[in-house]
Amino acid sequence: MLSKGLDPAAVYPAVTVTRAVLGASSADPGRVAVVDAASGHSVTYADLVAMVEIAASGLVREGIGPGDVVGLHLPDGPEFAVALHAVIAAGAVPFPVDEAFLVDAAGACAVITPPGRFDGAARTLEIDGLLTGEPGGMSLPDADPDRDAALLARTRGPGRTVRLTHAEVVAGLVRVADAGMIGGGDTVLSALPFSDVLGLNGVLNPALRLGATVVGLGGHDLLRAMRDHRATVVVLPPRLVKALARDRAVSRYDLRRLRAVVVAGGPLAAEDARAAAARLGCPVRQAYGLAEAAGFTHLNLRAAEEGTLDSVGRGLPGVMWHIVHPRSGAAQPSYQPGELCLRLPVARTADVPVRWLPTGDSAFADDHGRVFVLGRVTGT
Repeated sequence: MLSKGLDPAAVYPAVTVTRAVLGASSADPGRVAVVDAASGHSVTYADLVAMVEIAASGLVREGIGPGDVVGLHLPDGPEFAVALHAVIAAGAVPFPVDEAFLVDAAGACAVITPPGRFDGAARTLEIDGLLTGEPGGMSLPDADPDRDAALLARTRGPGRTVRLTHAEVVAGLVRVADAGMIGGGDTVLSALPFSDVLGLNGVLNPALRLGATVVGLGGHDLLRAMRDHRATVVVLPPRLVKALARDRAVSRYDLRRLRAVVVAGGPLAAEDARAAAARLGCPVRQAYGLAEAAGFTHLNLRAAEEGTLDSVGRGLPGVMWHIVHPRSGAAQPSYQPGELCLRLPVARTADVPVRWLPTGDSAFADDHGRVFVLGRVTGT
C-alpha cells in the first residue's frame, strides 16, 4: 500500500530553525516558555529570546561558528532550550546527548553542560558563562536552510547519527505544529527527553513555535508534575502510559485541565490506551516518528472517534509512506505486515539526495490507510 499525508503538497518556510521556532515569540512575551519540573526554574518567551541572542554571541566570542559540532548535555528545562537555539543561531550544529561519552565520539569541539558532568576531550562550556554579555554584542552568521546542518541527531543503534539541515528540521517541527496536537494555550508536559529528536522536534520546538508552555519532566514525579503545572497535554512513552492505566493514585490528583495524552517511542496496545483514557478522563493518541524524519511523521488525532486506539494514523501533511516486504521490497497489501518506509518533502541523507527511507519498523495498514506499528523488523 502507498499512501500520502493529508496535504502531500505541503510547503514549509525557508527559514532557519531558530527563526521558525522563536520568530513569533513577541505575540505574548510574558508567557512562560519552558519549565524544568524538577527544579521549578522557568523562563518567559522574552527571556528566552534575549538569552538565546546573548548566548549565541558568547559562543561566537569563544570561536565557535558554522559547521562546528557542540554537544548539549543538559537537563530538560530552560537551559537546554537556550543552549540549543544559541548554538544554532551561532551557525554551529547542536548534538544533544543523554550520555556524556557520546560527545567525543561525534567529534564535537565543545560541550555545554553543568560543572562536573563531563571529563572528555571536548572543551566544556557552561550556560551561565555564555550569558555574561548583552544582546546584539556580536554579528551572527547567516545560514542556508537547504544546505547547512542544524542538528546532529542520534538514531537507533550505538554510535549512529544523522545530520539534519535547517529545512529538514523546520519541516519536521512545522508538521507537528500544524497538526492540531498542541495549541498556543496549552501547557505541554514531556516525558520524552529533549536529547531525543522526538522530544526536541516533536514537542519542544513545535510547542515553542505555537507559543505554548513546555514542561520538561526530567526525573520528577509524573503525577505531581501533571498536577502542579496544570498540564493540558502530556507526551509519554508507552511504559508510562501503561503505568498510569493501572495506578489507582491517579484519582488523588487534580488533573481536570488534562485534555490529551500523546504516546510516542513505541507501540501501545489498544487495551492499554483504552484503560489509560478511562483512568485519566481524556483521549490517548499515538504518534510515530524517528530521527531521520526530524520528528513525528504520523499522529492519530481521531483514535477514539474511529476506534483505532492502537494506530498511529494516516500520516502528517507532506509525508508519503508505504509498507514493503522486508526481504523482497514488494509492496504489501492491506493488513499484511512489512517494513514501514517513508518519503518526506525535504528528506535527504548523506548517501542519496531523495529516496524512500526504511524505518526498520514492522507495521501494517488497514483499508483506510491507517498505520499500525508492531515493533522492530526482525534483525534491525
